[in-house]
Amino acid sequence: MAVFLRELSRNSKALVIWTVVMVLICVFLMTFFPTVSEQADELDQLMQQYPEELVSAFNMDRLKMSDPIGFFGTEAYLFMTLFGSVYAMILFSGFLAREESEKTVEFLLSKPHNRAGILTSKLLAGVFCITIFNAVYGAANFILMESYVPGEYGQKELLLLIIAPYIMHLAFGFLAAMISVFIPRTRSVYPISIGIVLGSYFLSIASTLTENGEFLKYFSFFKYIDAADIVENLGFSTIYSILFAACSVVFIGIAYFFYIRKDIHA
Repeated sequence: MAVFLRELSRNSKALVIWTVVMVLICVFLMTFFPTVSEQADELDQLMQQYPEELVSAFNMDRLKMSDPIGFFGTEAYLFMTLFGSVYAMILFSGFLAREESEKTVEFLLSKPHNRAGILTSKLLAGVFCITIFNAVYGAANFILMESYVPGEYGQKELLLLIIAPYIMHLAFGFLAAMISVFIPRTRSVYPISIGIVLGSYFLSIASTLTENGEFLKYFSFFKYIDAADIVENLGFSTIYSILFAACSVVFIGIAYFFYIRKDIHA
């Protein structure tokens, strides 16, 4: 419990900053929806001038920006999945790497905590932070929808589009925790973590540009929670859900296996 509370205290400021910034971004985007909705015809004509591959890559062929859920799925959803994943990677990768970078790991291990318990406490602290981050963001979006959308909108679709990034953030977080076991320096692990998120995002785009690149979608978490697929199917893909769960279990398992046995650089 002491390690858990210590991590919450150390990461509370970053949690507040990231959460506030993401909510403000969403507020900024939603203020444009009434204008976009009124100019739906002009926007459709504009989309027709872009290459089909580009329009498809950003789901603008299946999600209409003049529709509340379509607008959310093409705008706010992108920011939440991308920046939220960066936050998750930075958060989880810092739990272990920071201890060795700041030379506090020897002091931590001298306390009555075993390594498995330390890693468990840190992972739980990460899950707690990501849960708060997504919960506040989700609540803010429901409020914004009620404020800026005249009439009804798909509340179930919105709920699904709020849950989906949460699942992906956790998967990225567990991946970052695993990486930090092997790269015990924050200066090294942070760029790698951010690079993985950006690489995964670009793989999701590349998978839609050509038929030959379609297989790339299995290597991108972003494609697992594609907004258009979720809205059209009113749910999550079974195979992608299994892959998320499997990847998370593997990441956590590898992190525990090697952290318990590794030589700590104090």
